[in-house]
Amino acid sequence: MKQIDAPSLIALSEARHGLAAQGFAFVPGAAASAALGLQPQAGADFVESWDRLSLDTYLADGGKYRMRRHASLLQAFEPPALTEVAYRPHWQPKSYNHLHGGVFRTFEPVEPEIAAHPAYRNLITGLGRLFASLMPVPRWYVEAHQFRIDASTGEARPTPEGAHRDGVDYVALVLIRRGTVDGGVTSIFDADRKLIATEQLNEPWSLMLLDDVRVTHATTPITAAGVMPIRDTLVLTYRRDGFLEPAQA
Repeated sequence: MKQIDAPSLIALSEARHGLAAQGFAFVPGAAASAALGLQPQAGADFVESWDRLSLDTYLADGGKYRMRRHASLLQAFEPPALTEVAYRPHWQPKSYNHLHGGVFRTFEPVEPEIAAHPAYRNLITGLGRLFASLMPVPRWYVEAHQFRIDASTGEARPTPEGAHRDGVDYVALVLIRRGTVDGGVTSIFDADRKLIATEQLNEPWSLMLLDDVRVTHATTPITAAGVMPIRDTLVLTYRRDGFLEPAQA
């Protein structure tokens, strides 16, 4: 097993402390990749899978700037296991997503070779263990979203719904690739809607970790600043009480 260097361990320890103390944390890409066992060369095919995402047809503003794939998984701890469940549509109530909530949204699933990829599985399980160290659970109900925001035809919005919660316990945003764009600054707000942090993720594998119960977040639009005007991310959500579903009548 590859030994994790001391700076990487310190980075994750600081992230854990930040989540506990203030509800959010940022981890630089180099430290995150070392701590979570992500090898840049071995992950090249993983990164390239973002070139094969399908158009998100649900955007309320009619935009064609967001591509995505989606999967649902169970992460168990005793014994440790990560299992992809049969495809289920993504659903959020309008109280969390006033633009796109209240409807089932069906996206193309994460490709089988990516679902089995060590980078993908290491990210999900490693971050799940980190969150479980703060909130002990027998399992996490995980949703994985591959996103590409493409500003090639104009301003593109990572969070068209504005500042929001996702309706889960924890959220991890992993920057996969930031092309030649301006913008894409994330703001984090406390329960009183007071701005408490801003951060622009630039380095591949850098992390934004959120206690979704305590904070809301939003990311500013991006605009083209060169020949590759894209922002690729993997968003992972962790919920202890099952996947989000409509309330039963």
